[in-house]
Amino acid sequence: KYIASVHARKHVDLIRKISSKDSSDLKKTAKKFDSVYFSKGSSESAFLAAGSVIEVAEKVAAGELSSAIALVRPPGHHAEHSKPMGFCLFNNVAIAANYLLNERPDLGINKILIVDWDVHHGNGTQNMFYSDPRVLFFSVHRYDYGRFYPYEADASHVFIGDETGRGYNINVPWEHAKCGDADYVAAWDHVLLPVAEAFDPDIILLSAGFDAARGDHMGDCCITPNGYALLLTKLLGFAKGRIVMALEGGYNPESIANSVCACAKVLLGDKFTLNSPEMQPFESTWRVIQMVRDELKTYWPVLSSKLPENVSLRSTPSY
Repeated sequence: KYIASVHARKHVDLIRKISSKDSSDLKKTAKKFDSVYFSKGSSESAFLAAGSVIEVAEKVAAGELSSAIALVRPPGHHAEHSKPMGFCLFNNVAIAANYLLNERPDLGINKILIVDWDVHHGNGTQNMFYSDPRVLFFSVHRYDYGRFYPYEADASHVFIGDETGRGYNINVPWEHAKCGDADYVAAWDHVLLPVAEAFDPDIILLSAGFDAARGDHMGDCCITPNGYALLLTKLLGFAKGRIVMALEGGYNPESIANSVCACAKVLLGDKFTLNSPEMQPFESTWRVIQMVRDELKTYWPVLSSKLPENVSLRSTPSY
C-alpha cells in the first residue's frame, strides 16, 4: 500500500513477482530497463529495503530515535514512478517521505528536506516531488554536461521544480571528476545550508550514496570519511537533528565502510577533527555554485548576496 502510493501498481506487481521467474527470464526482463539486475532475492530485498526506511523514519519522526541509518540494498533514488532503473527497484527515500507526509499526519512532519549526496543525480526522487513544496530536494552530483549517468538534462541546475514546487528542487551539477571535501563543503555553505535554514524542515532524509568517496572508481570523486562527517555535522543543526540516512550507491566496500562509520560516529555524538590541509574548491565549483544561486535567488532571497571574493581556487583537473 505505501509503496503503491509512490509507484505504479504495475511496477509494484513486477517487483513482487520477479523472483519467481527462472534465471533466463530474469535476465530477459532486466534487459528491458536501464542498468537493472534481478536475482532470486530481488523481490524480498526490495520490499525489506523500502520497509526498513519507512520504519526508521517513523521512529525518528516520533522521537523514539534521535537519528537512524538504514543499511539497505537495493538502493532507490533512480527508481521512477513506473520503472526500476540504475540498480534501484523501489525508491526507498521517496516512499518514506510520502509515508510521513500523507499517512502519518499525527507525527507533525509537514516539511521534509531530502539531501542526495550520491555521485549520481537522484532523478527518481526529483520527479516524484517536482511540484510539491512540502519537500525540498537537494542533489549534488556529477553531471559532466549530461555525459554522466543517468545522462539526462534534468540533472542540470535549471530544473528547479514546477508549479507550487518551483524553487524546491535544487541541483548542484559538477562539471567533472575529482571533486572532494572542499567542493562539497562549498556547496553546503553557499547553497544548501542557507536554503535549509529558510525552509526549516521537520526531518531530513539523506540519500546517502558513497560513490563520491575517495577510492570509488565509478564515481571518481574524492570525499574523505572526515569530509562526509563534516557534511553530516553541518546538517545536525536543522530539524532538531532528526536525520535518517538511507544507503544508496557505492562500489568500493572499503570506502563505503569507512564513510558510513564516520557518519555513524557523528550521529552517535562523537567529536571529530577535519584534517584537510587543502580546502580549495575547483574554479568550476565556484562557477556552478554561482549559477545555482542565480537560478534560485528569486525563490530564496538569502542566495541574492554576493559570494566571497579572493577565495583560493584550484584549476580544473586535466585528463
